[in-house]
Amino acid sequence: MKLSGNVRFPLVLLLAITAALAGCSDSGSGEQQVERQWPVKVATVSSDGEISQRQFAGRVKAVQTVDLSFQVGGKLDQLHFREGEIIPKGKPVAALDDRDFRRRVKEARVNLELLEKTLARQRSLAERNVISQQQLDETETNYDLAKVTLEKAEQDLAYTKLSVPFDALVTRQLVENFTNVQPGQGIVRLQNVSEVRIQVSVPEKLLATASRERVDSITATFEFLPGQEFPLEYREHQAEADTVTQTYIVELGMPRPENVQILPGMTARVNLKLNQDRGDLWVPLSAVQNSADGSPFVWQINDDQSVSKTQVELGRTDGDVVQVTAGVQPMMKLVAAGGQHLYEGAKVRNYAQQSGQ
Repeated sequence: MKLSGNVRFPLVLLLAITAALAGCSDSGSGEQQVERQWPVKVATVSSDGEISQRQFAGRVKAVQTVDLSFQVGGKLDQLHFREGEIIPKGKPVAALDDRDFRRRVKEARVNLELLEKTLARQRSLAERNVISQQQLDETETNYDLAKVTLEKAEQDLAYTKLSVPFDALVTRQLVENFTNVQPGQGIVRLQNVSEVRIQVSVPEKLLATASRERVDSITATFEFLPGQEFPLEYREHQAEADTVTQTYIVELGMPRPENVQILPGMTARVNLKLNQDRGDLWVPLSAVQNSADGSPFVWQINDDQSVSKTQVELGRTDGDVVQVTAGVQPMMKLVAAGGQHLYEGAKVRNYAQQSGQ
């Protein structure tokens, strides 16, 4: 059959379109043959002997803050300190004018010596019945009272000197020199810096589970002392939690380093290392996901790099890791990050290894 020119052109066009569609179909089936590998972060289930680490922001505080005062009143005569100075234990920091106090001591001592001589004579007279026993008893009583008066005068004289009871940082002078002060009136404000104390806020879960046996070490670092790490020891903690953050204040201590002034108010970084209990299994918190019904699961990585959904039971959390009580085995490989788009049987690759190649 003979085709006209007008019929031949549509036929050629139809054949071209059919060939193009066939080419696209072949190309699509070729792409489907290469299965996608999802980039993920891989983690391994850890067990015996592992150590978890936590870091806290800490602040240096004084062991104690006191306003030092005299136990007697008088005219302030001497001040031996400067604000911001660290004073060793036992050093005098202030003194009162003690002339009146020394005079009272002298008067009490003279009176005691007189009564001592009088008592000696009356005892001799009493032996010969020259004086009555009542008169002798009154003299002995006056003698005992004179001894008490002398002791008090000497004690008051000692109270005119003020010394620091501990290694102290002078934070404020509360009165001016040469002024009259009353007993108990604050003279100088001191902070006990016999050791460095650091306070940190600890979450309630960690405070409840971190026993002495689990603590491997606690250390402190300071930005102004790069490369130096200082061991810390537990001192005390507050029994009431913060109403907003639900954290507890824990106080730690360390010896004061030489040639360095670590003062109250400075900041520190506290590093806590915890031993995990033997037999416990731990995985990163980021590896745990929740099913539609809220049950937790992890993506287990098989030998062929495919993943399988594995239901797990969880225990306590410890920072960035969580205890798994059922569902995993030691050294099992899991998806730690990037698992939100995975499905059963999906292929994965470790992007950390690929980036390092």
